[in-house]
Amino acid sequence: MAIKVFNDFYGEASLTLVANELGVTPATAHKVIEHLENEHYVVKLSRGIYSLTSNGDEIASKMLAKHRILEVFLGILGFNILEVHVHAHELEHVNDVVIDRIYNMLGRPMTCPHGNPIIGKPEGMRLSKSYPGNVIITSVAESKNVLNFLIQHKLSINDRLAVVRRRKGNVTIEVNGKRIIVDESIASGIIVTEVK
Repeated sequence: MAIKVFNDFYGEASLTLVANELGVTPATAHKVIEHLENEHYVVKLSRGIYSLTSNGDEIASKMLAKHRILEVFLGILGFNILEVHVHAHELEHVNDVVIDRIYNMLGRPMTCPHGNPIIGKPEGMRLSKSYPGNVIITSVAESKNVLNFLIQHKLSINDRLAVVRRRKGNVTIEVNGKRIIVDESIASGIIVTEVK
């Protein structure tokens, strides 16, 4: 599922990103990815860069929808944006009947707590590609690094911020009078909409 999220947000999934997200060594992540390659769920694009096959994408999309429904449920229970992500991983093997009941009980939400559609890819402009001006955070990658950044800087979905400047490798933003330099790897995982 990590490959799906990284493909949707970054256009590709590197071995390093997958290993970091799973909390394992690159060697362990490589073994898992190699197994998925052998099962024809994953294809290697270049050295250390992977994508899902159409079959892999279909399966991962279903798992991701289930994961996002659980995140909404856990958010209602009071967990923060990182906790909902972590705990949803622990619960995502619940059977489809239970997930369907939870989804209906929640009123069939369209998005998860990270602003991502329950079904489909997030749309919009990455913070890393935005021009100076005011923007609103509309969704974020379900990546521990991005979620920890948001928590650290007390940022959340629908927050308004100012893009001060964009440079190679980072973006400077201003929130509530405070300037923050955002590394490009984090800024690429934040989707924003321009405020006109």
